[in-house]
Amino acid sequence: MTHLIERFTEHLKKGKYNSATIAAYRNAIFVFYNHFRDYPQSKITDELISNYLLGLSNNKNSKHDAIQSGKAIKLFYEVIFSKKLNLKSTGKIKEDQVIDILSHEELFQLFNAVKNIKHKLLLMFVYNNGLKVNEIINLEVDDVDTQNNTITITNDNPKRTRVLRLSPNLNWHIEKYKLKHNPKKVFFPGSGGEGYYSARNIQLFFQKALADAGLNKHATLNTLRHSFAVHSLEMGMDVHILQRILGHSNIQTTTVYNQFVKVKIESLRSPLENIEILG
Repeated sequence: MTHLIERFTEHLKKGKYNSATIAAYRNAIFVFYNHFRDYPQSKITDELISNYLLGLSNNKNSKHDAIQSGKAIKLFYEVIFSKKLNLKSTGKIKEDQVIDILSHEELFQLFNAVKNIKHKLLLMFVYNNGLKVNEIINLEVDDVDTQNNTITITNDNPKRTRVLRLSPNLNWHIEKYKLKHNPKKVFFPGSGGEGYYSARNIQLFFQKALADAGLNKHATLNTLRHSFAVHSLEMGMDVHILQRILGHSNIQTTTVYNQFVKVKIESLRSPLENIEILG
């Protein structure tokens, strides 16, 4: 990878970039590839890059530094791979995105291929409510209420905290998981039972689950979120309800999923079927 970064640096030197920008862009690419050092290039998808850049914005980095990293990565992909990333420099995916969806059959294969109860339950939790990576990482034991079948996704802004339905199908798996791992505060603690899982480690065992299930798809953990959204719309969920479940502030972000919905018109139930007609 070093030789590609050197090629990129030479391209910058021939352009309009000053020495400070060249140094910043070069460093951004080194940090980026160190983060994805365990991934083959073909597995570094737009969604993974999006999660990476959004994570930079949420961490100690300034918003300016995060956007500069986004610009560097986008330019690197254009120059070295002749590929335009479907991302804004902030890391947000553009609305005309093409996303992978796992079918119900593929999800069945995926979940049943995972033997580690902690990994299996984490993936099922993500799909159950279409959770983001950071939401599953920060989930606490007190947020999971199997008595009332709810899960609470907390937010620094109380108005954006969401109480969602927890599928009763998960209760048996939750009890089995608790008996084995006995989580104290964080529901899915990191290695050794302490601290937080890293997004990178979760993505890695998700990729292993795909391979074990024999699913040759360019999917990421976010694919489970996308699949939940599309499947919910196919089941007739109102897009405004889905917006609230996913935590989108803008309805336009949610309506992007409409283009992936496959519904047989002839199978839709008419409201007339709910009216008893006499005579």
